[in-house]
This record gives sequence, structure tokens and C-alpha cells, in this order.
Amino acid sequence: MTATTTIEIDPQTTKAVADYAAALGMTVKDYLKKHFAPTNGPQIVEDPDRWLDDLAEGLDLPPLPRDFSTEDMYGNHD
Repeated sequence: MTATTTIEIDPQTTKAVADYAAALGMTVKDYLKKHFAPTNGPQIVEDPDRWLDDLAEGLDLPPLPRDFSTEDMYGNHD
């Protein structure tokens, strides 16, 4: 018996994953199976910075301001 899991993701993320999979010549289903299949241990990403850059490449995100800092993220956090 095969277990089925359903997740809900926003349209922007759905499009980014679909575009990324297509750029790799894969279907979304095949991409997810290859990269997010259950394993017996943690998956190792050889180059995390490149992986994150590749993942974000299809997203239409505004650039951060030049003076963006960690205080902008954590300024109200004690």
C-alpha cells in the first residue's frame, strides 16, 4: 500500500517549483521524487548556497535594500 500525503502551497511557490523542474527537463512529480524521497538519514546538499540560489531563481522577489541587516529581521525580537 502506498501512502499519500497532500500539502498546500501558495501559487508562487507552485510556479517556481514547476519552472525549476521544467528547466531540469523533469516533471514536478519526478523532481519531487528525486529530491524529496524519504531516506534512512539526512540528505546531503553538496553546495547549499548554489542549491538555494537555484531554488530562488524562478521566484519574482524584490531585491533587498542596500542597507538590509539582521536587525531588520530581528529588531523587535528579544
